[in-house]
Amino acid sequence: MRHTLAFPVKVRIMRLKGILITIIVIISIVFAVTNWQALAANLPINFFFFTLQLPLGLILLGAAVILSAIFFFISLIDRAGQLNRITHLERQIEGLQKKLEKKRIEEFEGIEKALSDKMAGLTSEVQSFATKVESLTTKGWASLESKSEEKFAHLEERVLLVRNELAADIAETEDSLKKQFSQKS
Repeated sequence: MRHTLAFPVKVRIMRLKGILITIIVIISIVFAVTNWQALAANLPINFFFFTLQLPLGLILLGAAVILSAIFFFISLIDRAGQLNRITHLERQIEGLQKKLEKKRIEEFEGIEKALSDKMAGLTSEVQSFATKVESLTTKGWASLESKSEEKFAHLEERVLLVRNELAADIAETEDSLKKQFSQKS
């Protein structure tokens, strides 16, 4: 966040500098055009060992143009270096983003594998539990059937016993009734 705020401020300062330099250059050109006659006038110039008649204004104007050109080329080289650095940093950012994306994919794959392994383990546990439940249910049904058959057989025996006892009691009662009827008759 700090870089996003600092960058626009730097851009604004650079634009302000460019506008200011442009205004100064335009004012200098207007000044030179307005005072062209004074700039072109020949004056004696002393070079310590000799003296020449040259237009001092044009020499100073030429020096200013040469210094401006030097400043422009130095600024251009500096700007090219900045752009080169920006390009380098952008490549680094792209590389780091690719590494980050690769790392995220690896993490997701790791999570997916862990979940898959956990799901396989849970599935195995559920299948084991289902097998145990099925086995216990089968044993329970077998035991229930066995007990039911035993009880059914026991009840059958009991029914037969009670039937036989009833038949015997009925036969005794008939005999007893026959005897009573035969004695009464």
